[in-house]
Amino acid sequence: MGELNSKMEKMRQQINAAAEAEAKKLIGDAEKKAKAMIDEENELIAKEKNRTALAKASKAESDARRRVSESKFTADRKVLLHRNSLVNSLFDEISAQLAEFTGSDKYKAHLEKCAQLADGREKLTAGTAVYCRRADTDTAQEVLKKYGVQVETDRNIMLGGLIFKYPEKGIFIDLTLDTAFEAQREAFSAKSEMQL
Repeated sequence: MGELNSKMEKMRQQINAAAEAEAKKLIGDAEKKAKAMIDEENELIAKEKNRTALAKASKAESDARRRVSESKFTADRKVLLHRNSLVNSLFDEISAQLAEFTGSDKYKAHLEKCAQLADGREKLTAGTAVYCRRADTDTAQEVLKKYGVQVETDRNIMLGGLIFKYPEKGIFIDLTLDTAFEAQREAFSAKSEMQL
């Protein structure tokens, strides 16, 4: 999982760099267009001031600012959409890597570590219910056989991992890849959020 985190961090940095470069380019283009529009509008305003009342000039200046603002908003929106596309690609790749991991021999060892971790937090007993995805039922039963717990499937677990429920104690331990994946996605999005 350390290698996966390293790859995810490297991909996050690449996405951020690509998004920042794209953002700078789009914002630079928008600023050039805005400057040209402002210059053009300033010329119009100067002519308008000579011919008409100050009220008409003020309206033209306001319209120019509105158009510049609209152009900047459009450019910012394009940057954000591009960044979101890159983030989605990153997490699609991570999801594919997790699918590859759950199909490997290392995955059984991961489930054993989950069981040891849960047992270390709260002793596994016959009253403990353990949930896994349907594809992991046989492996989970094999890994958890020594603890004497019930293994059931949970259709909400899509990527893998285990959930431990201790009904008599009201304790719930979620060690699913799904929860870890979503937590990483949220943390990545929060950390990399682009302010517009």
